[in-house]
Amino acid sequence: MKVKCGLEVHGYLNMHETRSKLFCNCEIDTEAAPNTTICPRCTGMPGSKAMLPNREAVDKILAVALMLDCTPNERLIFQRKHYSWPDLPNGYQKTMSGSYAVPVGENGSFLGIGIEEVHLEEDPARWDPETGNVDYNRSGYPLVEIVTKPDFTSAGQLRDWLKKLVTLLSYVNAVDPNMGIKADVNVSIGPKFKRVEVKNVNSFKSIVKAFEHEILRQAADEKEGVKFEQHTRAWDESTNSTKFMRSKEQAMDYMFIPEPDLPAVHVDKKKITNMEKDLPEKPAQKVSRYTKKMKLDKIDAEVLSAEIQLAELFEKVAEEIDPILAARWLRRELLRVLNYNKQELADLKADEKHIKQLLKLVEKKEITDKTAQKLIEKLVEEPFDVAKYVKEHKLGAVSDENVIEQYVKEAIDENPKAVEDFKAGKQEALNFIVGQVMRKSKGKATPDAVQKLVKKNI
Repeated sequence: MKVKCGLEVHGYLNMHETRSKLFCNCEIDTEAAPNTTICPRCTGMPGSKAMLPNREAVDKILAVALMLDCTPNERLIFQRKHYSWPDLPNGYQKTMSGSYAVPVGENGSFLGIGIEEVHLEEDPARWDPETGNVDYNRSGYPLVEIVTKPDFTSAGQLRDWLKKLVTLLSYVNAVDPNMGIKADVNVSIGPKFKRVEVKNVNSFKSIVKAFEHEILRQAADEKEGVKFEQHTRAWDESTNSTKFMRSKEQAMDYMFIPEPDLPAVHVDKKKITNMEKDLPEKPAQKVSRYTKKMKLDKIDAEVLSAEIQLAELFEKVAEEIDPILAARWLRRELLRVLNYNKQELADLKADEKHIKQLLKLVEKKEITDKTAQKLIEKLVEEPFDVAKYVKEHKLGAVSDENVIEQYVKEAIDENPKAVEDFKAGKQEALNFIVGQVMRKSKGKATPDAVQKLVKKNI
């Protein structure tokens, strides 16, 4: 069975500089009480007209288009998309999509999935159909919409692509991670490929489930000979299924017209060129460089590249530390401690200098891994001079083989049964003896060296 799926991905632009809406100066505040961050413009009061679009929003949408390898357009026109719904105070949405639209960027590609277009639009208000209440705080929030070609053929491919898309967008700080993304999921199965659109699916998990459900539902209808027409469905979270909403609208149903109150946005070629130069290296490019040039394991490379701050920290540390060692400690130990403390990398007060100090001691075997783990836990709490701290608290590794061998002999004498068990082929007995030696050395001996000496002395 042939399957086609395309997405229309919507995300809230991260307006961290201006913190204001697309066509007015009202503050973007997701925690504000209902209808408190509004004005005549974003509530569609008679006689009010939109301001020029927020420059930060235009810059962000251009960055998204360029990261997705789209060709940017130099003259952008807003349209009025008409429909009657309680969440739309003007009776139309201002958008760069539609019959006469010029998208911000078009004909791009990301990880083998074609990108038809990227455009900018305003969010409507929030309407609660159960109470009839409308909250206009969200009316006018700037949205990015990414429209893909119907290139997805499996749920696994769709899930992986979405995760990597969010990572890519985070590299240019484009989408507010706290507000999430949603998508319209367009699914069709062969041979006729009549498209069904599942509207406003609000999470990664649900997007994938909606795709999987529609394949099965359409296949069942086809088997039973149900007449199939293009239409729109809603995703029901409680039943993990879709339900009929309406026949699919055409562009003419929205009566698109150019927005008469807004001039075209002209994008200078030089601006686009400069933006392209300033774009960060993409996550997939980092993974390729880390695995090929730095010889990292692919999983380590993907984890490090999943967050730009982590990737930047790794690259600074790897300037002086063996990359494989640096990757292991950042990916496993640093992230472990941050996750345990429910912190983000942005919360880390220690910088690459402290991490380098720590890992230099590990690299030279001047401290044990166990000691380093305790030190990295302390570094997450507060930065300090690692080398000085190790010296003052006498945490250096025991490197004198004579001292270690003495501990080994003591442990062997004190644990004759474990010795006999090891001779009988029980590996766990060896681990027990090594543990006893480590306890005697207060964790300062190197486990590999201890293990060799234990085997030598038994």
